[in-house]
This record gives sequence, structure tokens and C-alpha cells, in this order.
Amino acid sequence: IGTPLRPIVAGIHAPATLVSQYLDELFRPIFNRVARKTIYIDSMDLAKQLENHRNEGHLLSTTKFVTAVVKNLYTMIPKGGALDALYRFCVKHDKDHTNCFVFDNKYYKQIRSGAMGSPFTMTLVNIYMYEWEQSLIEHQQQRNELHRRYIDDIFMTSNEPVDNIN
Repeated sequence: IGTPLRPIVAGIHAPATLVSQYLDELFRPIFNRVARKTIYIDSMDLAKQLENHRNEGHLLSTTKFVTAVVKNLYTMIPKGGALDALYRFCVKHDKDHTNCFVFDNKYYKQIRSGAMGSPFTMTLVNIYMYEWEQSLIEHQQQRNELHRRYIDDIFMTSNEPVDNIN
């Protein structure tokens, strides 16, 4: 018929769901702490960040708002690339905020804060994207411009000519 379709396989009751939840509980707090200045939670959070940006004198009459969407984010991230990003993220950012140890042949896990109930896939994708977008984040920070992302939606400010943005 010519209708484009995107197959989506729900993993809610998949065999690895509990492992996914465990990994998410382990990594999401670390990711949230590390990436907080480059993400937004919802449109109200973005509006507050824009207001702060304006109050700091960086939102000018020439400032352009730039938006983008990462198409098919969950299905386009290569597993190997995601695991590599996760490894590098752990090496760089895991500063004993989560500590696992064995005592009397029993495993214990120490956790400082944590988000519950979300699948690890979102956290892994966020870690991958955070690493992927670092050069753009640095570019924006050097120019006192915003770069924010909520999952697959990207928002930026720019005072560059439109041709330079493309």
C-alpha cells in the first residue's frame, strides 16, 4: 500500500525486564547527576532554563531557537556503540556513588538516591546520546548558548547566521 511502518516490539514482559530495571536503577541516578545541565524534563523545565539564560544576559533579540528530533532513537542506536558508550561513561563518571561488595559470602549494594521503575533502555540511550552530542554541547557552551535534550527532542539557542546553523 506504500504506508511506511516502523515495527515496535514491546519489552514490558520480556525475560530481561528485571535485569533492565536493575540496570536502570543503578545507572539513571549517575546519568541524571552528570547530564543535568544538558537535558530538560518537560516544557516547563525548558521554559525555566530559557528564563535563566535570559537573566544571565545570553538571550538576545538576534537569538534563534533551533529544534531537532532524532528519528527512531531507540531502534537506531547500535548495540555495540551503546555498550561502548556505557563502558566509557562508567569509567569516566562512576566515582563510587554505587558500591557493591561481598561480606560473609553475601552480596550487598550501597546506593545513594535513585529513580525507580523505568526501563534501563532509556538510560542507556541517554548515555549514548550524551556522549555523541558532547562536541555540540561544548560548542554551545563556548558561545554561551543553550543545548538541551529531552530523550529525542533537541532544543538549542544560537546567535549565528542561519547558514552557519545548517
